[in-house]
Amino acid sequence: MHLLVGGLNCESLADLPHLARLSARGRSGPVEAGTSAALARLFGVDIGDLAAIALAAEGADPGADTWFHADPVHLLAGMHSLTLFDGRQFDIQADESAALLATLNRHFDGEIEFLAPHPARWYARFKRTPEVDMAPLDQVAGSVVSPDLIAGPDAKELQRTSTEIQMLLYTHPVNEAREERNEATVNGLWFWGGGRYRQPAAQFDQVMADDFHTRALAAAAGIRSMPLPARLDRLPDGRTLAVLDRRHAEQHDEDWFAPLLHGLQKGHAEAVELTLTGRPATRHVIDRWRSLRFWLNR
Repeated sequence: MHLLVGGLNCESLADLPHLARLSARGRSGPVEAGTSAALARLFGVDIGDLAAIALAAEGADPGADTWFHADPVHLLAGMHSLTLFDGRQFDIQADESAALLATLNRHFDGEIEFLAPHPARWYARFKRTPEVDMAPLDQVAGSVVSPDLIAGPDAKELQRTSTEIQMLLYTHPVNEAREERNEATVNGLWFWGGGRYRQPAAQFDQVMADDFHTRALAAAAGIRSMPLPARLDRLPDGRTLAVLDRRHAEQHDEDWFAPLLHGLQKGHAEAVELTLTGRPATRHVIDRWRSLRFWLNR
């Protein structure tokens, strides 16, 4: 079984005793930070390919084109900085999404095409694909936006495009209405990805996740997926990937990590691989014998 826990690292486990024991008893090593990077590695694709794979899961045909995520975000202005917040954390209605994208598609007609199969999941393809390297949204959400977050030969051009988008969205009627309702505005986009569709590797027999991108990868790989159970009552058969969210970490500690450690100690699984995707991200492999080493507790 492989558990992927988004956004946590070994330094953030003080209130999660069962997860702390699991990670402490494993053979550990560093991995690339971020949930998106971990998923790309586990499914054998480049991180840039995730946008096209996700778009296919939305029911659209990515073809052979290069696609970017164009995630809607809220940029909060500070005294000398902008902090980026993930648009998936606040409600964007379908009519709001459609109106915002209609404005963007009119303005960038012939240069960029925007699609939004889901109100909070937007995609873009460029007439001339920019050569840029941008971190996934999960690595930058909640952080201060700075020019060094965009690298590559076309970084400055994309920065100008992003600024132009901010100006278009800032006074948009949708955002004026959201501001009147004291709701976070959609005043920016975060581009990342820039890859083509590729079939992921089927390294698991089943996937348990509520995360859309995880289930999109599973669907493309032909792997059975299911919603994440509230509690791990028993260790599943076969090679299983489970993706958990840090927002529910305390609940997961009792309902997932405690029975997982107990199941390992009883010999109900040969080994568990645990990936904590926060910074620094780490990978821990815990077999039955290591799970019994109580002196390795934190």
